[in-house]
Amino acid sequence: MQLKPPTILFSILCLFLVSHDAKSAETKKREFVHPGILHTKADLLHMRKQVAEGKQPWLDGFEVLKAHPQSSSAYVVKGGFPETGRKPGVRSSEHESDANAAYQNAMMWVITGDKAHADKAIEIINAWSGKLKKISGKDAILSAGISGVKLVSAAEVLRYTNSGWSQMDILRAEKMFTEVYYPVCENMADFANGNWALAALQTVMAIAVFTDDQAMFDRAVDWFYNGPDNARLTHYVINEAGQCQESGRDQQHTMLGLGYLSIVAEIGWDQGVDLYNAENNRILAGFEYTASL
Repeated sequence: MQLKPPTILFSILCLFLVSHDAKSAETKKREFVHPGILHTKADLLHMRKQVAEGKQPWLDGFEVLKAHPQSSSAYVVKGGFPETGRKPGVRSSEHESDANAAYQNAMMWVITGDKAHADKAIEIINAWSGKLKKISGKDAILSAGISGVKLVSAAEVLRYTNSGWSQMDILRAEKMFTEVYYPVCENMADFANGNWALAALQTVMAIAVFTDDQAMFDRAVDWFYNGPDNARLTHYVINEAGQCQESGRDQQHTMLGLGYLSIVAEIGWDQGVDLYNAENNRILAGFEYTASL
């Protein structure tokens, strides 16, 4: 498998590890914060302001994002299709490419205000929500978990930024996420080694926020603390020194798992739940241990 670390997002999340103040880790009945998956309204406004004013390092980061082919409003949509999957591959490259482009165009929309980017991200999500019925293959969890969080995050941004996305299409996207992606990811991956379960957990948490599903969100948080597989924090970062379950495998898979943990923690943070601080800052210990190798 060719790994493609999300370097911009990864760097932002690493900063969050050392800059957030503590918040309660208890879940309770709440009004979900929207947008509130990877970015709150304040986050989006801050990025837009810093780029508009030419401030660093935001401007350099934006230039990298802007230059990427999947950030273009002229991107040619690859899907959707009734089925996608991995091992065997079923339109997997199209699925992954479109998920990247949807998220990156959604970010270009909020940073630049160029409606063409919003239209492109909407086009991509609508193309898949109108057709996708099945995520298949031995690696179905990875397919749904890795690309799903990007599509849901794009949808969340579009829904709450006056993008022009119709309510009918929003509800169709909700249906796709809850009826196609969620069933693949809902029980994470207690049979799998490595970062599979965390890939699933990040998408489950994102779907919970997008659909305002309190029970789904609380179940995901509980899994982070008490689950039987590697979606449980202490099963992935296995000791206080920060050694990870995949530390003996290779750096790239270990950092991928830590990146997923950071996304899970950031979704929690945006909803008022501090997962960064869990188990005496265990996520941070994982980053520090991995960086020292």
